[in-house]
Amino acid sequence: MSDLLAAVLIVRNEAAALPGCLASLRGVADRVLVHDTGSVDGTPVLAERLGATVTRGLWDDDFAAARNEAHRGCPATWVLTIDADQRYTGDPDALRALLRAADADVFRVEIDNAHDESPYTHAEGRLYRSGTVRWQGRVHERLVGSARIAAAPRPAIVLTHEGYASAELRRAKSARNVGLAHRALDELLRDGDPADRDRLATTLLDLGRSLIGAGRRQDAVDTFEVLREEFPGTPQWLEGTDFLARLVLAGGLDEVCLVLVGQLRDAGAPAEYCAWLEAQALAQLGDAAGAARLLDGVTEVVDTAGRRYSPAALNELRKLVGRLRARG
Repeated sequence: MSDLLAAVLIVRNEAAALPGCLASLRGVADRVLVHDTGSVDGTPVLAERLGATVTRGLWDDDFAAARNEAHRGCPATWVLTIDADQRYTGDPDALRALLRAADADVFRVEIDNAHDESPYTHAEGRLYRSGTVRWQGRVHERLVGSARIAAAPRPAIVLTHEGYASAELRRAKSARNVGLAHRALDELLRDGDPADRDRLATTLLDLGRSLIGAGRRQDAVDTFEVLREEFPGTPQWLEGTDFLARLVLAGGLDEVCLVLVGQLRDAGAPAEYCAWLEAQALAQLGDAAGAARLLDGVTEVVDTAGRRYSPAALNELRKLVGRLRARG
């Protein structure tokens, strides 16, 4: 009988983070498959010592290709894709019961990003039935294929993303992703199907996100403007406009932010999220009373991509607006 669940990782120089990840999977996955793409810090040996099955491959500047290779031939019915800097939390018995009774082929798993300056929770397709889907995308890879998708209940599984402590390392990884996104964009423009505009829009969005992480904010602004011009009315337009609004807000262009928030609202972005963005712009413009009125109707902050931000972010903004009002 095949295993019910295998955890699958792609790694490179993850000796520091890997032990914590594998420890969190004990009693959860029947086996752990680690695909190494060229570590020089002893990661493969460490993974084997900790009980994982290790395969080795070359890094081809393509996260999706590496993930597809990692789970190729997986003997388990279900695959959990997890990163070395993530940890499983949840009820293993509830998870296994969920998988045994599942009608779905893919479960979207909630991921808590506690390391960020603004902690948030989002969901990704990380738990899937073997052979039903594949990964696509050099950077910010996604599952594709005809599959029944459901949300994994939080008691059964949550992934905690610990991230990387060093700001320099985070920026270096983002700079790497910029290069991958440029390469993917060049390939799509050269070889891609002209009708496959969804992939082109997604790649532009990925490029803009990576440029933000690399500290290249003006380049990110330019990329999101191209996305908005070429792909109006798409989900990528909505998310790109969201990123752009936050960039100009951080840059003190509050009036521009207000225009973009109006566009987001007209396009159907979450009303409370739009109010949260608008309140920040008004506060920076000195309209504390207007900001306070907007915040009165905000109970949670969920952005255009479904990222649910910590209540602390909303509370901090309320405190700031309160202080501004007190000053008169």
